Amino acid sequence: MTTNAPFRPNPDDMGYLRRLAWTVLAIGVLLIVWRAADLLLLAFGSVLGAVAFRSSARMLQRFGLASWRLALPLGTLLVLALFGAIGYLLTVQFGSELAGMLGNLPGTLSQIEQGLSTTPVGRAIVQASEAAAGGSTIANRLSELASGAGQFLVNLLIVLVGALFIAGNPGPYRRAAILLTPPPARPTMERALEEISAALRLWLKAKLVAMIAMSVIIGGSLWLAGLESWAALGLLGGLSEFVPYVGPAVAMLPSIGLAAAAGGDVLWRTVAAYLIVRVVEGWMLTPVINRQVVNIPPALTLFTILGVGAVFGVYGVFFAGALLVVAFVGVREFYLRDTLGEDIESIPGKPNPAD
Repeated sequence: MTTNAPFRPNPDDMGYLRRLAWTVLAIGVLLIVWRAADLLLLAFGSVLGAVAFRSSARMLQRFGLASWRLALPLGTLLVLALFGAIGYLLTVQFGSELAGMLGNLPGTLSQIEQGLSTTPVGRAIVQASEAAAGGSTIANRLSELASGAGQFLVNLLIVLVGALFIAGNPGPYRRAAILLTPPPARPTMERALEEISAALRLWLKAKLVAMIAMSVIIGGSLWLAGLESWAALGLLGGLSEFVPYVGPAVAMLPSIGLAAAAGGDVLWRTVAAYLIVRVVEGWMLTPVINRQVVNIPPALTLFTILGVGAVFGVYGVFFAGALLVVAFVGVREFYLRDTLGEDIESIPGKPNPAD
């Protein structure tokens, strides 16, 4: 009589089976990320919103509001009021002007693409842009983005609701991330979460200062250049700073289109104004703002934005900068500091116990 003994792999094969299991797990995670890309973006946007709400509350505490229970709702209302003011300016104050400029933007881009296609170098640029956009022209991509305004508003509502939940009680999410980590690595995970939180707060502050400053600088420069709708274009240029390099380049196109249509000396004055603005930004504004922020190489930022856009689509571009901050700090903490033992300076502005 034979008994059904449990199957036991050969001990010599355990290393291979373990590597195979990790490979299958990694492939499964990548497939989940690929299929659930939109959901992951919404979740990350909620985390970013929660960081903004709690950062605003911490600012109110530094101004003398001692109670965290009172500072958090007031800080949340302050951030929502800022978003409301931006929405008012975009829809009511400058809505018609921006709608007209953005409506003409696909035609302006088509003219630029046609002009570039007359030279071999220009054709190569257009072909590379179409390849990055999935085979369609940039103008078509922008038209698709504009037509999805309703979906964008729904996603924004989901992000805001998720951010409110996370900001109100982030403890369970942080503890879950730590408990899901193997016990020997839990102190590293806890420290990494603190570092990522501090880095995202500093990054958001830097972006807010940059957007406000560039709105004023671009608007004033276009006013001096004699371009109409300079206030709306200044606001658009300032908001575009949230997406480094790519955003300002796209936001510049309506100004160039309007300047070309105005004729005379407006076009060259507008081009000169943008050149001066970029010099001021690159040599004066950005070094001052980023002095206390994670110093990420510009080329890495640019290629990360392009890569995230290729994987997650147009909306992923908006979160590319914040995603890069998280990845950059994660590599610092888990690999450079924990694995290699490098002595790396911590990011200033650690969270308080309320966080």
